[in-house]
Amino acid sequence: MFVLADVYTVTLIILGILLSMPALLIALNLLLPTAAERIEQRAQANPIKALVLGGIVALAVVLLTIALSQAPGPLRTLAWVVGLTGTAVGTLGAAGIVRLLGLRLGHWSAPTSRLQNLVRGAIIYELAAFVPLLGWFVFLPLMGLMGLGAAVLAMRRPRPVAVPTISNS
Repeated sequence: MFVLADVYTVTLIILGILLSMPALLIALNLLLPTAAERIEQRAQANPIKALVLGGIVALAVVLLTIALSQAPGPLRTLAWVVGLTGTAVGTLGAAGIVRLLGLRLGHWSAPTSRLQNLVRGAIIYELAAFVPLLGWFVFLPLMGLMGLGAAVLAMRRPRPVAVPTISNS
């Protein structure tokens, strides 16, 4: 049987998560603006490619983490490294998705600052993920995989463009 203290504990934990998630995504955008911008551009340019690549990378990270966690000795520590790296890249991808949402919100509203658009994008991302069933099992996995894939795509260096030279002969 639940007592009132248990209800308060769960409620405060959920409230803490609701307040901290947008703050984390905004902080990542402020601390790593170039990376977040590249992720946003990749997600906007190729959303399906980012989603498929995110699914492949997520599956590889999960399988590698499970396989390494069964290994003896120091390889077990590598499972933690792989899992935490995948989580970090996925969180950075979510920061890029939030940036994309903020950019699109800016087109619909009166001229506002980029920070206001970023805050609104983070709040919409979080509230959409908080919707029971549809947000949990459809929106959050799709946006998470798209963010992960866009982050992996953004890690690749763009190919240098060959500049034609003019010959004076």
